[in-house]
Amino acid sequence: MQSGKRILAAAAWVLAAAVLSASGQGGADKQPDLWLGGQPNAPLKIEVYSDFQCPVCRTFYLETMKPLIADFTKEKRLDKIYVVYHDFPLEMHQYSRKAASYAQAAERLGRETWLRVFDALYQEQAQWSQDGNIDAVVARVLDPTELTRVQKLATDPSIEQAVRLEVLLGESHNVTVTPTFFIITESRPPERVNGGVAYALLKGRLERLLK
Repeated sequence: MQSGKRILAAAAWVLAAAVLSASGQGGADKQPDLWLGGQPNAPLKIEVYSDFQCPVCRTFYLETMKPLIADFTKEKRLDKIYVVYHDFPLEMHQYSRKAASYAQAAERLGRETWLRVFDALYQEQAQWSQDGNIDAVVARVLDPTELTRVQKLATDPSIEQAVRLEVLLGESHNVTVTPTFFIITESRPPERVNGGVAYALLKGRLERLLK
């Protein structure tokens, strides 16, 4: 476990100044009620391109991003950050696109529903990634009515289109691996990070940017 954390800590902290879009906002175009945490008008934004079936993405979410948001909440500083996750299913993962469709479908029911499905997909990645039985996982966090609605929406062509647009957005920012994330502030060019980063390393970087 320690070696795994050291690998994450040493993972490519590649801070490449890159203009992500003409506006420099890196594509922060999810609906305003569907972010992972923080406030839309925060001075520091983090945009993550992630694959639900990617093991490193799971570790990055559970051991870095989720604790990070919890700490900023506890410290009553959620107005300082804004975290948005984008679906970026990789072709190499057999069920990642299906998982992304379920997450997009849950988004249609609202942020709270999406958060439950989003978290469950990462928490139980080892289970559904073996056979693609995502229904069994999301059924634990949704009531029967919600589950039926999500299942139906997940097969809607508009959901597939939404996933495709997320992938195209990532490709427009030259995303090729997951996780890839961008740290965006108003006063400097965006910073690009390829790969997972340990909690302490990312928290330290954000604290320096917020000074």
